[in-house]
Amino acid sequence: MTLPKSYWRRTTDGGSFAPWQRARQTLWEEKLASRLNSRPKISVCIAAYQGERYIALQLRSILEQLSPDDEVIVVDDGSTDGTRVEISAFRDPRIASIRNTDNRGVLRAFETALYRSSGEIVFLSDQDDLWLSKKVEVCLDAFAHDPDLMLVASDAILIDEDGTKIGDSFYAKRGKFRAGLWSNLLIGKFHGCTMAFRSTLLRSALPFPTGRLVHHDTWIGCMNALIGGKARYIAEPLVAYRRHSTNVTGRQKLSNYTRLKMRSQMFLGLLVFWVTGWRKKGQ
Repeated sequence: MTLPKSYWRRTTDGGSFAPWQRARQTLWEEKLASRLNSRPKISVCIAAYQGERYIALQLRSILEQLSPDDEVIVVDDGSTDGTRVEISAFRDPRIASIRNTDNRGVLRAFETALYRSSGEIVFLSDQDDLWLSKKVEVCLDAFAHDPDLMLVASDAILIDEDGTKIGDSFYAKRGKFRAGLWSNLLIGKFHGCTMAFRSTLLRSALPFPTGRLVHHDTWIGCMNALIGGKARYIAEPLVAYRRHSTNVTGRQKLSNYTRLKMRSQMFLGLLVFWVTGWRKKGQ
Protein backbone atom coordinates (compact mmCIF):
# COMPACT_ATOMS: atom_id res chain seq x y z
CA MET A 1 0.00 0.00 0.00
CA THR A 2 1.26 3.46 -0.88
CA LEU A 3 0.88 6.10 1.80
CA PRO A 4 -0.64 9.47 0.82
CA LYS A 5 1.78 12.38 0.63
CA SER A 6 0.23 13.85 3.79
CA TYR A 7 1.82 10.98 5.75
CA TRP A 8 5.31 12.05 4.82
CA ARG A 9 7.60 14.85 5.94
CA ARG A 10 10.43 16.47 4.08
CA THR A 11 13.84 16.63 5.68
CA THR A 12 16.41 19.37 5.16
CA ASP A 13 18.52 17.21 2.86
CA GLY A 14 15.57 16.47 0.57
CA GLY A 15 14.88 12.92 1.73
CA SER A 16 11.57 11.59 2.98
CA PHE A 17 10.51 9.40 5.90
CA ALA A 18 7.33 8.03 7.38
CA PRO A 19 5.76 9.86 10.35
CA TRP A 20 6.73 7.13 12.84
CA GLN A 21 10.37 7.37 11.89
CA ARG A 22 12.82 9.75 13.61
CA ALA A 23 15.72 9.38 11.18
CA ARG A 24 16.45 13.05 10.60
CA GLN A 25 15.34 16.44 11.86
CA THR A 26 12.44 18.09 10.10
CA LEU A 27 12.64 21.70 9.02
CA TRP A 28 10.34 22.62 11.92
CA GLU A 29 12.65 20.98 14.44
CA GLU A 30 15.68 22.73 13.00
CA LYS A 31 13.91 26.08 13.16
CA LEU A 32 12.97 25.41 16.78
CA ALA A 33 16.55 24.46 17.64
CA SER A 34 17.81 27.61 15.90
CA ARG A 35 15.35 29.72 17.87
CA LEU A 36 16.51 28.22 21.15
CA ASN A 37 20.14 28.73 20.24
CA SER A 38 19.58 32.36 19.27
CA ARG A 39 17.47 33.33 22.28
CA PRO A 40 18.87 36.01 24.61
CA LYS A 41 21.00 35.00 27.55
CA ILE A 42 19.10 34.90 30.84
CA SER A 43 20.35 35.95 34.26
CA VAL A 44 18.35 34.86 37.30
CA CYS A 45 19.16 36.83 40.45
CA ILE A 46 18.33 35.40 43.88
CA ALA A 47 18.85 36.81 47.36
CA ALA A 48 19.06 33.99 49.91
CA TYR A 49 19.05 33.97 53.69
CA GLN A 50 18.42 30.98 55.95
CA GLY A 51 16.87 29.27 52.94
CA GLU A 52 17.95 25.65 53.35
CA ARG A 53 14.38 24.30 53.45
CA TYR A 54 13.21 25.56 50.06
CA ILE A 55 16.10 26.80 47.94
CA ALA A 56 16.89 23.45 46.31
CA LEU A 57 13.28 23.09 45.13
CA GLN A 58 13.35 26.61 43.74
CA LEU A 59 16.66 26.11 41.92
CA ARG A 60 15.39 22.91 40.28
CA SER A 61 12.27 24.67 39.00
CA ILE A 62 14.49 27.39 37.51
CA LEU A 63 17.34 25.34 36.04
CA GLU A 64 15.07 23.03 34.06
CA GLN A 65 13.87 26.04 32.06
CA LEU A 66 17.30 27.49 31.31
CA SER A 67 19.75 26.88 28.47
CA PRO A 68 23.42 25.93 29.01
CA ASP A 69 24.46 29.56 28.42
CA ASP A 70 22.16 31.06 31.04
CA GLU A 71 23.18 31.86 34.61
CA VAL A 72 21.75 31.85 38.12
CA ILE A 73 23.39 34.24 40.58
CA VAL A 74 22.66 33.45 44.22
CA VAL A 75 23.82 35.83 46.93
CA ASP A 76 23.82 34.07 50.30
CA ASP A 77 23.40 36.98 52.68
CA GLY A 78 25.23 35.61 55.70
CA SER A 79 23.13 32.48 56.29
CA THR A 80 24.05 30.35 59.29
CA ASP A 81 22.01 27.30 58.26
CA GLY A 82 22.62 24.88 55.39
CA THR A 83 21.77 27.27 52.56
CA ARG A 84 25.29 27.25 51.17
CA VAL A 85 25.44 23.43 51.27
CA GLU A 86 22.14 23.13 49.40
CA ILE A 87 23.40 25.46 46.65
CA SER A 88 26.79 23.77 46.34
CA ALA A 89 25.20 20.33 46.04
CA PHE A 90 23.94 21.16 42.54
CA ARG A 91 27.45 21.38 41.07
CA ASP A 92 25.90 23.18 38.12
CA PRO A 93 28.22 25.52 36.19
CA ARG A 94 25.30 27.85 35.55
CA ILE A 95 25.05 28.68 39.27
CA ALA A 96 27.31 31.43 40.59
CA SER A 97 27.18 31.55 44.38
CA ILE A 98 28.32 34.66 46.26
CA ARG A 99 28.47 34.61 50.04
CA ASN A 100 28.32 37.68 52.27
CA THR A 101 30.15 37.18 55.53
CA ASP A 102 27.52 39.30 57.30
CA ASN A 103 23.84 39.99 56.72
CA ARG A 104 23.51 43.15 54.61
CA GLY A 105 19.82 42.95 53.84
CA VAL A 106 17.67 42.01 50.85
CA LEU A 107 18.28 45.28 48.98
CA ARG A 108 22.07 44.94 49.02
CA ALA A 109 21.96 41.22 48.24
CA PHE A 110 19.93 41.82 45.08
CA GLU A 111 22.14 44.76 44.17
CA THR A 112 25.21 42.51 44.34
CA ALA A 113 23.53 39.87 42.19
CA LEU A 114 22.40 42.39 39.59
CA TYR A 115 25.86 43.92 39.30
CA ARG A 116 27.21 40.42 38.68
CA SER A 117 24.62 39.56 36.01
CA SER A 118 25.60 39.41 32.34
CA GLY A 119 22.40 38.29 30.60
CA GLU A 120 20.23 40.30 28.23
CA ILE A 121 17.06 39.41 30.13
CA VAL A 122 17.10 39.49 33.93
CA PHE A 123 14.69 37.57 36.15
CA LEU A 124 14.31 38.25 39.87
CA SER A 125 13.60 35.29 42.13
CA ASP A 126 12.92 34.63 45.77
CA GLN A 127 14.59 31.66 47.45
CA ASP A 128 11.43 29.85 48.46
CA ASP A 129 8.98 30.03 45.55
CA LEU A 130 8.58 27.75 42.54
CA TRP A 131 8.69 28.70 38.87
CA LEU A 132 5.79 27.26 36.91
CA SER A 133 6.77 25.36 33.78
CA LYS A 134 6.11 28.08 31.18
CA LYS A 135 7.57 31.09 33.00
CA VAL A 136 10.67 31.57 30.85
CA GLU A 137 8.89 30.71 27.61
CA VAL A 138 6.05 33.18 28.17
CA CYS A 139 8.30 36.03 29.30
CA LEU A 140 10.79 35.61 26.46
CA ASP A 141 7.93 35.46 23.98
CA ALA A 142 6.63 38.79 25.27
CA PHE A 143 10.02 40.45 24.80
CA ALA A 144 10.51 38.86 21.37
CA HIS A 145 7.20 40.20 20.07
CA ASP A 146 7.72 43.75 21.35
CA PRO A 147 11.22 45.26 20.97
CA ASP A 148 10.09 48.33 22.94
CA LEU A 149 9.01 46.30 25.96
CA MET A 150 11.36 46.89 28.91
CA LEU A 151 9.70 45.03 31.79
CA VAL A 152 7.11 42.33 32.37
CA ALA A 153 5.32 41.24 35.52
CA SER A 154 3.02 38.25 35.81
CA ASP A 155 0.42 36.97 38.20
CA ALA A 156 1.22 34.12 40.61
CA ILE A 157 -0.65 31.41 42.43
CA LEU A 158 -0.26 31.19 46.21
CA ILE A 159 1.05 28.13 48.03
CA ASP A 160 1.67 27.43 51.70
CA GLU A 161 4.83 26.17 53.36
CA ASP A 162 4.06 22.59 52.30
CA GLY A 163 3.40 23.51 48.67
CA THR A 164 -0.38 23.25 48.89
CA LYS A 165 -2.22 25.75 46.71
CA ILE A 166 -4.06 28.33 48.80
CA GLY A 167 -4.91 30.97 46.19
CA ASP A 168 -5.40 31.33 42.44
CA SER A 169 -4.12 34.87 42.03
CA PHE A 170 -1.60 36.99 43.93
CA TYR A 171 -2.89 40.22 42.41
CA ALA A 172 -6.52 39.34 43.12
CA LYS A 173 -5.58 39.58 46.79
CA ARG A 174 -3.12 42.44 46.53
CA GLY A 175 -5.03 44.63 44.12
CA LYS A 176 -4.77 45.41 40.42
CA PHE A 177 -1.27 45.66 39.00
CA ARG A 178 -0.21 49.18 38.03
CA ALA A 179 3.07 50.17 36.40
CA GLY A 180 2.86 53.95 36.91
CA LEU A 181 5.37 55.95 38.94
CA TRP A 182 3.04 57.80 41.29
CA SER A 183 0.75 54.85 41.97
CA ASN A 184 3.76 52.73 43.00
CA LEU A 185 5.19 55.46 45.17
CA LEU A 186 1.89 55.36 47.02
CA ILE A 187 1.38 51.58 47.08
CA GLY A 188 4.01 49.31 45.54
CA LYS A 189 2.51 46.92 42.99
CA PHE A 190 5.71 45.43 41.60
CA HIS A 191 6.55 42.04 43.07
CA GLY A 192 10.08 40.87 42.36
CA CYS A 193 9.47 37.15 41.93
CA THR A 194 7.02 37.89 39.10
CA MET A 195 9.30 40.31 37.24
CA ALA A 196 11.68 40.11 34.28
CA PHE A 197 13.31 42.99 32.42
CA ARG A 198 15.90 43.90 29.84
CA SER A 199 19.36 44.37 31.33
CA THR A 200 19.55 47.87 29.82
CA LEU A 201 17.21 48.99 32.60
CA LEU A 202 20.04 48.41 35.09
CA ARG A 203 21.94 51.37 33.60
CA SER A 204 19.38 53.53 35.37
CA ALA A 205 18.31 51.29 38.26
CA LEU A 206 21.80 50.71 39.70
CA PRO A 207 23.04 51.56 42.20
CA PHE A 208 20.11 51.24 44.56
CA PRO A 209 19.40 54.08 47.03
CA THR A 210 21.41 54.07 50.24
CA GLY A 211 18.39 53.62 52.52
CA ARG A 212 17.74 50.06 53.71
CA LEU A 213 13.96 50.43 53.63
CA VAL A 214 13.62 50.70 49.86
CA HIS A 215 12.16 47.62 48.16
CA HIS A 216 14.33 46.50 45.26
CA ASP A 217 11.39 45.53 43.05
CA THR A 218 9.45 48.75 43.59
CA TRP A 219 12.61 50.74 42.90
CA ILE A 220 13.23 48.94 39.60
CA GLY A 221 9.60 49.33 38.57
CA CYS A 222 9.51 53.02 39.48
CA MET A 223 12.78 53.65 37.68
CA ASN A 224 11.38 52.01 34.58
CA ALA A 225 8.37 54.33 34.76
CA LEU A 226 10.58 57.38 35.35
CA ILE A 227 12.66 56.77 32.22
CA GLY A 228 9.56 56.01 30.14
CA GLY A 229 10.14 52.27 29.84
CA LYS A 230 7.25 50.18 28.56
CA ALA A 231 5.84 47.61 30.99
CA ARG A 232 3.38 44.78 30.44
CA TYR A 233 1.33 42.74 32.89
CA ILE A 234 0.84 39.05 32.07
CA ALA A 235 -2.36 37.83 33.69
CA GLU A 236 -1.25 34.19 33.53
CA PRO A 237 0.29 32.91 36.80
CA LEU A 238 3.93 32.00 36.14
CA VAL A 239 5.13 31.58 39.72
CA ALA A 240 3.97 29.69 42.79
CA TYR A 241 4.47 32.29 45.52
CA ARG A 242 5.03 30.64 48.87
CA ARG A 243 3.51 32.20 51.97
CA HIS A 244 5.01 31.14 55.28
CA SER A 245 6.10 32.57 58.61
CA THR A 246 9.76 33.04 57.68
CA ASN A 247 9.41 34.91 54.36
CA VAL A 248 12.45 37.13 53.88
CA THR A 249 11.65 38.99 50.67
CA GLY A 250 7.89 39.09 51.13
CA ARG A 251 5.95 42.14 52.24
CA GLN A 252 5.65 42.73 55.97
CA LYS A 253 3.20 44.83 57.94
CA LEU A 254 4.83 48.22 58.40
CA SER A 255 3.93 51.09 60.68
CA ASN A 256 2.75 54.33 59.10
CA TYR A 257 6.02 55.98 60.13
CA THR A 258 8.09 53.24 58.47
CA ARG A 259 5.98 53.45 55.32
CA LEU A 260 6.47 57.21 55.16
CA LYS A 261 10.21 56.85 55.69
CA MET A 262 10.42 54.17 52.99
CA ARG A 263 8.50 56.34 50.49
CA SER A 264 10.72 59.28 51.35
CA GLN A 265 13.88 57.29 50.63
CA MET A 266 12.40 56.07 47.36
CA PHE A 267 11.30 59.54 46.28
CA LEU A 268 14.64 61.10 47.22
CA GLY A 269 16.54 58.48 45.22
CA LEU A 270 14.37 59.02 42.15
CA LEU A 271 14.69 62.79 42.51
CA VAL A 272 18.49 62.58 42.69
CA PHE A 273 18.52 60.42 39.55
CA TRP A 274 16.21 62.83 37.68
CA VAL A 275 18.16 65.93 38.68
CA THR A 276 21.49 64.31 37.82
CA GLY A 277 20.19 63.24 34.43
CA TRP A 278 18.76 66.69 33.75
CA ARG A 279 22.10 68.30 34.57
CA LYS A 280 23.96 65.92 32.26
CA LYS A 281 21.60 66.78 29.39
CA GLY A 282 22.23 70.46 29.98
CA GLN A 283 26.00 70.11 29.71
